[in-house]
Amino acid sequence: MPALNNQPPSAANRARAPTPLRYSPCSNGRPDPGVCASYEFVHAKIWLMIAQALFTPAQQKLLGLLFVRVNQGFHLNEIMRLTGLGSASAQRELKRLHESGVITSERIGNVRRFKPNKECIVFGELSSLVKKTFGLVSVLNSALAPLQHVLNVAFVYGATAKEQEGMDTPVELLLIGENTSYGELLSRLPVAERLLRRKINPNLYSIPDFKRRLREQQPFILQVLREQKIYVLGDESDLEKVSGEEGAA
Repeated sequence: MPALNNQPPSAANRARAPTPLRYSPCSNGRPDPGVCASYEFVHAKIWLMIAQALFTPAQQKLLGLLFVRVNQGFHLNEIMRLTGLGSASAQRELKRLHESGVITSERIGNVRRFKPNKECIVFGELSSLVKKTFGLVSVLNSALAPLQHVLNVAFVYGATAKEQEGMDTPVELLLIGENTSYGELLSRLPVAERLLRRKINPNLYSIPDFKRRLREQQPFILQVLREQKIYVLGDESDLEKVSGEEGAA
């Protein structure tokens, strides 16, 4: 039996190793707006096709609503009003999801409230899929798409990222970029707020300002960097590129 080769790969072999595929071509250097827009459009379209293959339009409306506020839940009349579904359609889909264990319900007074079942074995995967397709991330990504050529990274943090939000908890959004302003950003958020039925609190930093705050070890910045995040634009590597260079200085 031939001996196993436990030696580390040679420099030549390492050189021939394939380069890992990055999340986005917009992460390297100064992004080209045309390339970024094309990539993000294709990426969003793929997620939408996945959602359409897995869920009916009624189920998409229902899950998109329920996963907006995973802890609070909605009663039947709210679900009908906010999704536009008829009584029979809403009750049929709720019954299916309830019987499968995807959602749970609780009677409070004279009404029954429905919400996602966190004990379901596919809760994490389903929550991520809903947010990326017809939920939180999809809505925010669409709102910020015109600004993606000047934003390096954007992510949700706080209670929403940790799925601890209540009925009126705002969505905390942190953005880092160049050559953008609060006025430009705020003009993009009202539509997203209406779709999510949640207030959005943006915190926008230029790259120099973010690096200065990180260099000064400001508590808020350090806390946000430690906490769980839901990325809307860019990913962990983009945040590391912005913050890591300062940490290495």
